[in-house]
Amino acid sequence: MTIDEAIHLEPYDKQWADRFYDEYQILIEEIGPYTAAIEHFGSTSVPGMTAKPIIDILVGVESTQHANEIIPKLTAMGYEDLGEAGIPGRLYLRKRGRHAYNVHIGSYRGDKWNHNIIIREYLRAHAVEAERYSEIKRRIVTQGTRTLLQYSNEKHAYVEQLLARAKAWMNGRTS
Repeated sequence: MTIDEAIHLEPYDKQWADRFYDEYQILIEEIGPYTAAIEHFGSTSVPGMTAKPIIDILVGVESTQHANEIIPKLTAMGYEDLGEAGIPGRLYLRKRGRHAYNVHIGSYRGDKWNHNIIIREYLRAHAVEAERYSEIKRRIVTQGTRTLLQYSNEKHAYVEQLLARAKAWMNGRTS
């Protein structure tokens, strides 16, 4: 069991929002009582963005006990439990099949939760930034990157800069 896997990019697909919603309905029924919130995030949640055709789902929990209740329910639904997968404080599960899903379980409104939501909202509000990020991702793949870990590593510095801009934008909106 390894987190690394082959990746490819696709142009934005309006069905990604529907796929999230369909999986969300199932997740609410199965794990809803143990969650504080369930959100679509990542590039498939931003209209117009190029993305890996994998729906990323953020599951916020109030306690570790809730995360421990969720894991067996998700594995029974066909999700593969990959533990923290290199990111402390986040539990990562994936399901591959007709459609692909990643579930990221973490502390509701903790830093990882907030960072992912801030980036999503920033990219949704800034189409030029979303296109710039899409171009960087396309360039990484065009230059030969074909695996998840290499892809993630190669865009890491850009994502850190993106987060800084998103935080500044969010702080400007709320002050």
